[in-house]
Amino acid sequence: MENYRFKDYENDGLTFLMSSRKDVVKSYQNMLNKLGTHLNEKTRELIVLALQVTTQQPEAISILIPKALKAGATADEIIDAVTLAIPNVGLTGVLKLLPIILDELRKYDEMVKPEN
Repeated sequence: MENYRFKDYENDGLTFLMSSRKDVVKSYQNMLNKLGTHLNEKTRELIVLALQVTTQQPEAISILIPKALKAGATADEIIDAVTLAIPNVGLTGVLKLLPIILDELRKYDEMVKPEN
């Protein structure tokens, strides 16, 4: 840390880690890619999304929604996966993230089906 100035922290955390600890990030990504290999991609992404709801991190949800959609999940399947977390995080935990989830679904829909 002695080699860093405070301006180095203006980047988001991942950008900072990629520049200062690239080997750690690459190892983490390699590990993630080896998890759930017996599942099809859509199922895997839906499970990861449901698990991520328990962490209450909106940034992660914003990354995972497009991944699930690209893997073939429908909006209804995403909502179902998210609501499976209610017993773990409570209804308010899901309701807190629902606006972000719906916004990501809307953005993806607009990107795939642009208005003429």
